[in-house]
Amino acid sequence: MEVLKVNNLKKYYGNNTNITKALNNISFTVNDNEFVAIMGASGSGKTTLLNTISTIDFVTSGNIIINGVDITNLKEEELSNFRKENLGFVFQDFNLLDTLTIKENLTLFFQLINLFLYYYHI
Repeated sequence: MEVLKVNNLKKYYGNNTNITKALNNISFTVNDNEFVAIMGASGSGKTTLLNTISTIDFVTSGNIIINGVDITNLKEEELSNFRKENLGFVFQDFNLLDTLTIKENLTLFFQLINLFLYYYHI
């Protein structure tokens, strides 16, 4: 089963006179139970690719389909819901509050989720 499909993905930075092509026509698929590594030289677009797949950044063109949902066509609220319900992030720096234990960081996260659900009556 196809869990991720990246199709003709492009991510360009800059303006008409100075364009940086961070991703230029990238396509691949990842199937259920596959393990994938993204490797390349510094500046080759690894982080940009991960940021676009994880919805942290937007693509210039192309499609990213996760579990049958084309995330490149989702509106902001739909994207937020998709992110909340389907994606998890483990950042290199962890992005935890260093004054809290891991348990306290997780407790804070779940309290914020419950507050969000209560506020939006979900």
